Amino acid sequence: MLKRAESNDLYVNCAASCWGNPATFLRRLGQSNFIHVTDQYVNATASNRYTVGAAGSLSYPTVAPLGDNDLLQIVHAGASAIGAGYGHVYHIFLPKGVDVCFTGTSECYSPNNPSTFAFCAFHASVDFSDIGHVLFTVEPYQNVDGCSVAKPSPNGALVDSTADVLSHELIETITDPDGDAWWITNDLDLFFAEIGDVCQNATFDYAVSNLPGRNYEIQPEYSNQAHACVYTPPK
Repeated sequence: MLKRAESNDLYVNCAASCWGNPATFLRRLGQSNFIHVTDQYVNATASNRYTVGAAGSLSYPTVAPLGDNDLLQIVHAGASAIGAGYGHVYHIFLPKGVDVCFTGTSECYSPNNPSTFAFCAFHASVDFSDIGHVLFTVEPYQNVDGCSVAKPSPNGALVDSTADVLSHELIETITDPDGDAWWITNDLDLFFAEIGDVCQNATFDYAVSNLPGRNYEIQPEYSNQAHACVYTPPK
């Protein structure tokens, strides 16, 4: 689990504005009370543990659905330039219209093909022989049916939909960076669900959460202490 880390955004084939400038949200999230929901999982309470570091812009061919190897090439390029290890979480932002699938499966982010549309984003980790361990999330374009938050939202569908899914994946990376830390084990329906999965609903209709300087429509996260989905850490 990550007691502290910086987020590093990797923007593929488009400027940060294509996703509503997610670094702005990440800075506010890192300074918020909401991020302290993770304290109970990582055994740390200090403020400003999750910061925003250097970003990168990359060009990459996206004619066909991207697979595992494509994503690893992108994250390797970013981590080679910025740094590897548990102090970094890379967020790969894919532009509108780009699908991504788990190689060898029919599980995809594919809003244009409902039969294979299985996820909005995910997080993972990898060991590279030359630079070492890298944590990353994959953030396709979220302002699509099946991933976007319910309207109206404080900042519009693009910003809040990106923020909603990004917070989900970052917080799960903090609490379960390598898929071997925290998940539900006592509920067959939710078995292996992480703290973001437990609190995601099918309509993406969430309360407005106040982060420093701005309100966002984002999902709550599961508190193991409160046994509930929360926006603030239990006292």
